[in-house]
Amino acid sequence: MSALVVLYEDADVIAVDKPPGVPTVPTADPARPSLVRRLEAELRAGGLEGVLGVHQRLDLETSGVVMFAKTAAANPGLARQFEAGEVRKTYLALVARPRRMPAPTWSVESRIARAGKGRMASVAEGGALARTDFRLAEEWPRALLVEARPRTGRKHQIRVHLADSGLPILGDTVYGGASRAAERCLLHAARLELRHPVTGEPLRIESGLPAAFADARAALERSDARARALRPRRPRGRVRRG
Repeated sequence: MSALVVLYEDADVIAVDKPPGVPTVPTADPARPSLVRRLEAELRAGGLEGVLGVHQRLDLETSGVVMFAKTAAANPGLARQFEAGEVRKTYLALVARPRRMPAPTWSVESRIARAGKGRMASVAEGGALARTDFRLAEEWPRALLVEARPRTGRKHQIRVHLADSGLPILGDTVYGGASRAAERCLLHAARLELRHPVTGEPLRIESGLPAAFADARAALERSDARARALRPRRPRGRVRRG
């Protein structure tokens, strides 16, 4: 794992930029690195005692802002805000541009339940209620950058709701977004807005868009250019008949 990028830190909390491909919390494999264990080791080397308070998780391939409590004083305040849905989370996702464009803003509300190993789905009955608000952030000839604001915290919620909207995230092989242009699911936790769990001061923590998003856009445009170049051209002018 490369060196961690610290986005915000004080005596009570720390927010880091999670890289893709790294689990947020330890897995069943003790030899596998995780964001929590790596950060705890770095903080212990700096003299911090105890363990991090973990109240937020990102999927394996998702990158972006993750915040942790460093002290016992910060832990309950941070836990309360995440559990009450008071933390405002903003994600960015890259999707292929569809033939029919979505509205500038839209919302998806459904009940989400497990639908097999490692997969969730919207269901008619049962499950847990989930709502996500979406906005078109940018448009390009071959791709769209979509802003997602989850109002609930269900597993795979944004991925499921974008797939339900006919806009699977590029690189998301689980929900229909497999693409040669993307090596991983292009979902990024771009911003967290909350109150400091000890002082009550407002915090706004941001992470810039990873280079993988621009790389995928460029790959899509190159693919489109090659397809146009190979397309048969119709002859110009009139054809004389004998």
